[in-house]
Amino acid sequence: YRFHCSGAGQFQCKYSNLVFEMKEKAEVLYSIVSWGSVQLDGMGEMQPAGPLYSIDCSKGSMCKLHLPHCEINSDKNQTELAVAHFSDGNVEIIQPLKVTETHVIMEIKNLSLYGLLKKIFLEDKPIKAQVLLFYKEIPGRTKKRKLHMHLLPQNVPVIEVQNQFQHNTYIESSSTCQLVPRKPYRPRCEHYKCQPQTEIFELDSAPNYHPTFEVILPDEAEELTLGLLDEHDQEVWASRQVFL
Repeated sequence: YRFHCSGAGQFQCKYSNLVFEMKEKAEVLYSIVSWGSVQLDGMGEMQPAGPLYSIDCSKGSMCKLHLPHCEINSDKNQTELAVAHFSDGNVEIIQPLKVTETHVIMEIKNLSLYGLLKKIFLEDKPIKAQVLLFYKEIPGRTKKRKLHMHLLPQNVPVIEVQNQFQHNTYIESSSTCQLVPRKPYRPRCEHYKCQPQTEIFELDSAPNYHPTFEVILPDEAEELTLGLLDEHDQEVWASRQVFL
């Protein structure tokens, strides 16, 4: 991504929701890279809580960075968040200046790799998540189609998933929901086969965003009703009509 900041002030990227606080006019270049084993070694009780960003701009032009988070803050669910800064083979764990309802704010000195971390709890709490839908034609004599369901944390940029599946059609829908990491979920879809029937929701912040479920559809299908249920058969993503 290439982001032009016209002067001093705050600038938010509409694709990733990253916010850059600038001292002066500058161009920011950033991309999402993989959380590899090198980055994850030595994290102890912390785990990734969002994409790992490689950020670059002219030295001294950026003073603060706002990373979007997925935590649901309440008196009963205070999540400890921090930021990992990787540079020259070293890692620095940075405590945020402030945590808002949507972002973790931190001071910037040197630019390189930055990723959000959160403390590992024995009992996982719900986070803000999203259900993304992609439609795929299956070539062959027997005409079939698939609808892919991606269960992802809300701070994974939609455009990153779209770029990975450019040959599939993205279906816009009200995608927001609340999901609990490492808990099972299953699609609610009458008349059509879903596979797998149940799957665990994982905190997937890597560049490879594989479908969680796929719905097998006949060629004549023009719409379907689709929802998402938790392990107690409670609806966590309300059933809605999806038009193909």
